[in-house]
Amino acid sequence: MMLRFTFRQVVHTFALFAITLCACRLIKTGTMAYVFLVWNLFLAFVPWWVSSYISKQNRISGKCIVLLLTWLLFLPNAPYLLTDLFHLRQRPGIPQWFDLALILSFASTGLLVFYRSLDQVLGFLMNFISRRKLLWFSYSVFFLIAFGVYLGRFIRLNSWDVIHPFSMMRACSRLFLNAHVAMDAAAFTIVFASLLLFLFLVVDRRLHERPLDDKT
Repeated sequence: MMLRFTFRQVVHTFALFAITLCACRLIKTGTMAYVFLVWNLFLAFVPWWVSSYISKQNRISGKCIVLLLTWLLFLPNAPYLLTDLFHLRQRPGIPQWFDLALILSFASTGLLVFYRSLDQVLGFLMNFISRRKLLWFSYSVFFLIAFGVYLGRFIRLNSWDVIHPFSMMRACSRLFLNAHVAMDAAAFTIVFASLLLFLFLVVDRRLHERPLDDKT
C-alpha cells in the first residue's frame, strides 16, 4: 500500500533534505560554498506563502491586487534555483556528484513550490475570469517569470530592487542599448519560459479540469 503525504509534508521534507545536505557539506569541507542556496530557497517560498493566503480569499479586493503583484514580483525566485546549476564545478574536499545532488534538491524544491503557487493563483482567478483569459494569463506569466530570472541571474537584480525604480531602470537599460545583450535576454526568456511551460503542462491538474485538493 502506497503511503500518502500532503503537499506541505513533501515540500518541507524535501527542503529539510536539501538544507541537511548543505549542512553536511559545510561540516565536511569547512567552506561556505552553496550556503547561499538556503537564502535562495527562502525567497522561493515567499510567493507560495503569498498565494496560499490569496487562495483563501473569495473576492478580488484592493488588498488582493497588491498581494498578486507582490506574488508576481517574487515568483521568479522559485525557478531561479534551477540556474544555480551554473555554480556546479569540481571543488576540493567533496565529490562533484554530491554537489549535483545538493543543487538539484534545492532546485527541485523551488520548482515544486513554483507550480503549487501558480496553481493556487490560477485556482483563485478561475472564479472571476473565463478559461480562455486564464490560459492567456498563465502563459504570459511564464514569459514574465523567465525574464525575471534573466534579470536576477545576469543583470543581478533582486525582487526588492523595485523600491529603487530609477536604479532598476538604469540596470535594465543595457538590454535596450546593446543588441547582443537584448538578443541573449530574448533567447533565454523564450527557452526558459518554454521549459517551465512544458513542465507545467505535465504536472498541472487544474487547467485539465482535475481539481487539486490543497491538502494532498
